[in-house]
Amino acid sequence: MLSRALPHYPTPHCPGSATMRLFAKRHGEPTFARGGVHPDEHKELSAERAIEPFVPRSVSVPVSQSLGAPSVPVVKKGDRVRRGDLIASDEAGGVPVHAPVSGIVKSVDRGIHPVLVLDLSITIEAREDDDPPTFPEIPGWEALPREAALERIRKAGVVGLGGATFPTYRKLMLPDDAEVDTLIINGSECEPYLTCDYRLMLEQADEVVLGAWLIAKIIGVPRCLIGIEDNKADAGAAMTAAIERLDIAHRDHPVQMEVVVTQTKYPQGSEKQLIQALTGRQVPQRSLPMHIGIVVQNVATAFACLEAIRNEKPVIERVVTISGRGIAEPKNLRIPIGTMINPIVEACGGFSDEVVKVLAGGPMMGRALGDLNAPVTKGTSGLLFLIRAETNLDRYSPCIGCGECLDACPLGLEPNRASVYIEAGRALETEEFGVLECFECGCCSYSCPSNRPLVQFMQVAKAAYRNEAAKKKVAA
Repeated sequence: MLSRALPHYPTPHCPGSATMRLFAKRHGEPTFARGGVHPDEHKELSAERAIEPFVPRSVSVPVSQSLGAPSVPVVKKGDRVRRGDLIASDEAGGVPVHAPVSGIVKSVDRGIHPVLVLDLSITIEAREDDDPPTFPEIPGWEALPREAALERIRKAGVVGLGGATFPTYRKLMLPDDAEVDTLIINGSECEPYLTCDYRLMLEQADEVVLGAWLIAKIIGVPRCLIGIEDNKADAGAAMTAAIERLDIAHRDHPVQMEVVVTQTKYPQGSEKQLIQALTGRQVPQRSLPMHIGIVVQNVATAFACLEAIRNEKPVIERVVTISGRGIAEPKNLRIPIGTMINPIVEACGGFSDEVVKVLAGGPMMGRALGDLNAPVTKGTSGLLFLIRAETNLDRYSPCIGCGECLDACPLGLEPNRASVYIEAGRALETEEFGVLECFECGCCSYSCPSNRPLVQFMQVAKAAYRNEAAKKKVAA
C-alpha cells in the first residue's frame, strides 16, 4: 500500500494555491464549489449541554446495524448476558452486535427498526445486580500490527457513525495497489440541531485524535486533515490542542495532522463535498474517495476505533443529540444501542409543546418515526422532536421552473425535471437527470418554493431502477 504524497493535487493550506483561490469564499475558509444551502442551525438548543450517560431498564437491539445483510442472533430467550457480550454474529455479512446492558434476554423476535420499519430484534431486560465489564486499557495497543488492529475493529462492530453505517474494517481494508495519501476526519456536523460530534470533540478531543492517528496508521498515510465548520471554533481549538499535546507528528507512525476550518454550509459534511473543500480533489462519478487517494471517517467513528483497539470495547452505545422545540430539555446523551425513544423523552423532561414530527437524524437527511418504541441504532446521531413552526407540512404544488433546486444541488443534478417525469410514471427515464448520483442531501427540497418533495421523488426513481435491475437479474 503506497503512502506517498500525490503532488499533482494542490493542498488547501498553501497561501495563494489554486485550491485556495478557487474555494475561498465569504470569510476566506474553504468550501465546496457548487450549490449548498444555509438552513437555520438551531444548534444553540443543545450545544452547551455536556454529554450525560443514560441507563435504560431494557433495550431492544435490531440485528441490522449496518449496510448489508443483517447479523445472526447467537443468543436465545432466557440467556443471561453481560454488557459487551456478542449477541449477533457477522457470519452472514453484517457486523457483530453486542449486549448494551447486562441482563436477561427476554425475546428474539420481530421488532421496530427506525429505518427498516420491522427487523429481528433482541430484547434484553437490564439487571441492576449484574456487575458490568469496565473495558480497561489493554497494554501494547499502540504497537498493535495492522491486521490485529483491523480485527479488533471488526469484532467491535464499528460502523460509520456519521449515519452511513458502512462496516469500518471493510472501508479500511484497502487494496494493495491503492495510492492513498490522506485521511480526512469529518467533524463538520453540518445538519441543523445536531451537536453530538461537537460535544465529543470538545469533551474527548484526545480520544478522537488518538483514534484518527490509529486509522492513519492502519491505512499507512502520513497526513490527516480534520474538517470542522467555522461555527465550531472552540471544537477546532480543542482538537488542535490535543494534536499538539499528544505529539502526533512524532509518534511511531508520524502523521502530519491538522484542523482545517471550513465555511458553515450544508452539506459540508458530505464526503465528496468535504474532500473538495479540504483538498481540491473531486471524486469522479461512481468512484470512491480511495480512487483519488483519500479515506474519510467521522469523528465518532474515530473515537469508536480507539475504544475497539485500546480497550476491546464494542460499539454498545453512542452519543445522541436530543433536540427540537418539542422537547422540554434538549440534551446530548450517551445512549446504549437498542434504547427505545419513550424513556429518552422522559429523561429529557417530556414534551414541551405539540410535537408534529419526530426524526431520527437531522432535519435534512433524517427519517421520520411513527412509533416512540423505535430504538436507537448505531446510526442514530439525533432524535428531533419538532413543533409546527419548525416543519413545513404544506401541500406541494407543480414545478414553476424557477431553477432554485438546480442552484442548490451540490452535484449539479436536475431534480426538477426528474420529478416531472416521475409524476408522469416515467421513473425509468430519469437517469439522464442524475437520479443515480443523488445522495439525498435534501438541498433541492429545502430550496423549492413550491414545497415539492424532490428528494422523495429521487428516491422513487432510484427504487425503480433497483427493482428493474433485480428483475433482470432474476430473468438472466
